[in-house]
Amino acid sequence: MNRTVSRRRLLQATGAAGVAGFAGCVSETEENGNGNGNGGDGGEIGTVTFGILSPVSGGFSPQGGPQRQGAETAVEYVNESDEFDFEIEPVYEDTETEPSVGRRRAQRVVEEDEAEYIVGTVNSAVALAVAEYAGSQGVIYTSGGAAMEITEEECNEYTFRNETNTAQQASGVSEWIIDEGYENVWIHTADYAYGNSAIEEIEASLEGEDVEVVGETTPSQGTDDFGPYISQIADSDADVLAIPLTGSGLIDFIGQADSAGLKDEVDIIGTANFARVVRNALGPAVAGTYSAALYDADLEVGDNEQFVSQYEEMHGELPDSFSRVGYEAVRMTARGIQEAGTSNPSEVKDALADLEMETIIGATHFRDCDHQSANPVWPSEIVLQEEDDEMTELNILNDIPAEETTPECSGNCEM
Repeated sequence: MNRTVSRRRLLQATGAAGVAGFAGCVSETEENGNGNGNGGDGGEIGTVTFGILSPVSGGFSPQGGPQRQGAETAVEYVNESDEFDFEIEPVYEDTETEPSVGRRRAQRVVEEDEAEYIVGTVNSAVALAVAEYAGSQGVIYTSGGAAMEITEEECNEYTFRNETNTAQQASGVSEWIIDEGYENVWIHTADYAYGNSAIEEIEASLEGEDVEVVGETTPSQGTDDFGPYISQIADSDADVLAIPLTGSGLIDFIGQADSAGLKDEVDIIGTANFARVVRNALGPAVAGTYSAALYDADLEVGDNEQFVSQYEEMHGELPDSFSRVGYEAVRMTARGIQEAGTSNPSEVKDALADLEMETIIGATHFRDCDHQSANPVWPSEIVLQEEDDEMTELNILNDIPAEETTPECSGNCEM
């Protein structure tokens, strides 16, 4: 477990003399009613505690590590940049890919470390649990979960999302299926929040097109034998397979599908198989599949080049999409704090809504209506590298801009 001591607790530990030395800060805290003493209007913001929650164990641990590293990179960026008038004190916790654990970790960083900001999680069920708790406490949560409920019917005014949601991801999958002229699609995912949301969004994106969904398989999360499902797909009329999957289930499925020769029977397009952590785990097994890519280190957009350089220097490897989400969850939230001139979440949430900012995937903002960021998608083919046929890279086929991937606000979010 990687945790830090909060600024407030450090002051308490210094004793009476130490408290007297910080009397000005304490009186400002009491006057402005901000638990961390960082919310003075027109004064210095000081140090802001962020609870950074990532699944570094459990079924989504392959994605949680890069997400945490992205957040670590953003903390360094903020703390060393003249752009910000404050520093971030990070507290890192492991959600273990369990909703109940994620909620307890959120409660711990808020109640013990006095964090007023939470970022992270990958699994959507965990994200929903954290969002509900953060909203009840008036703590801003910037989410890494993708299920629509987070910014739809389960939304709250303190939850924001910089991750590309399932509707945006579905637009990349569906546009590629339609453009390539496929007629029969099978959808395979898992029976969990993200998978169920993705099926609904892909079906909605294909509605009215000359494409038929000929079958769906949704085994329970944690399934590790996909043989029966692979045989069912291979024996169907499907000419393309959509796999909105992530986590270890995605890695296991593609590995088994490759061994069974499924790529010879159907073309495969996913929503997370583009991610570097997935491609590194699978090697040649994932080559020849397609993906609605949400990010790549080679993209020449936004200030991605600066991010890649800093990330590689810190962690000795290139970032992937989960790194991008962790990084921008911290940095975009920090820009809201800077814009508000206070760390008081009730003021920052208003400053964050519709605040235009440059990111590593281009200019974007959190929409006022649902707090979802507008994100582009890059349909891509995964190919073997010429210089190393054990490694893969992305061949980007198209660029779907944010205004085309992001649907209009549904009205299901009532804040």
